[in-house]
Amino acid sequence: MVFEKRKIQAETLSEYLLSVRNNLRLSVAEVSQRAGISPLFLQSLESGNFRTLPADVYVLGFLRQLAGLYGVNAEELAEQYKKETTIQKQLLKPAGILSTAWGRKYFKNLVITPKSLSLFLGTAFVVLSLTYIIWQVWSINRQPGLRITDPINNAAIVGAFVEVRGTTDPSAILTVNGQNVFVDSGGNFQTQVSLSPGPKEIVIAAANRFGKTVSQTLRVLGAANASSDGPRLQLKIDFSASVILTVAVDGQPAQTLDFNAGDSKSFSAQQTIIISTSDAGATKVTLNGQNFGPMGRNHEQLKNVPFFAQSEAAQ
Repeated sequence: MVFEKRKIQAETLSEYLLSVRNNLRLSVAEVSQRAGISPLFLQSLESGNFRTLPADVYVLGFLRQLAGLYGVNAEELAEQYKKETTIQKQLLKPAGILSTAWGRKYFKNLVITPKSLSLFLGTAFVVLSLTYIIWQVWSINRQPGLRITDPINNAAIVGAFVEVRGTTDPSAILTVNGQNVFVDSGGNFQTQVSLSPGPKEIVIAAANRFGKTVSQTLRVLGAANASSDGPRLQLKIDFSASVILTVAVDGQPAQTLDFNAGDSKSFSAQQTIIISTSDAGATKVTLNGQNFGPMGRNHEQLKNVPFFAQSEAAQ
């Protein structure tokens, strides 16, 4: 039989050896007999399972025998074998995954070849690409965060301005009552909204770069300024039913009082009065002479509703 000289064109040595033998229509037994190589070693070479082969000096001898039988360049076979065994040894160093009992149990028969390494890297690239796409889609559909720290909803405030503070996403576009407000690198924002006596709505909205928007609406009560000669906060409460009221004035310990229908009570403070009521609909508030009516719905319980006096500097 006459053999042609062939060059290694397959991706791995094992694939090449298997391909040449099949093209020559030789069985493992025939090659083993002609080349003087154990069938087990020949199958290890063709499967890429180099770790089951004897020392390299013997393997290189096997490759020379096969090169003569197959009519190929022995040096090319030897060079390819050295490259692939070097890759396997680097990837399977004792300091790696096989140094653990878990690794030895599940990966002891693992054969790492250039083909399997390329497949792993390709799979990793696809997974990372899909993860990035999913994250982008999630970012597009996610609303920005928005947290308001001041003022408290339904707060009564004395003064010409109310301070609005909170946090949102650092990249968000924030507006307060339609006016753009600066957001710092930490996502914090702060601004003042003009206030006149009576109810006031404050709408805070945050939008991300994809147009997703979240908003919160706060309601505050603007009260007239008290005289600078006396207490700056005068709070009169009238009761139309039995009510349990808890009051804290200017940070002093809270006191709990019981009232009946028709009762009335006044409180004075320089800075704050905090009210909790067992029946908001039966608790009617007059702040600095301005009647604001019931604090809420009938039988609704409210806790820690603040009434503020703004400092002169903030007016």
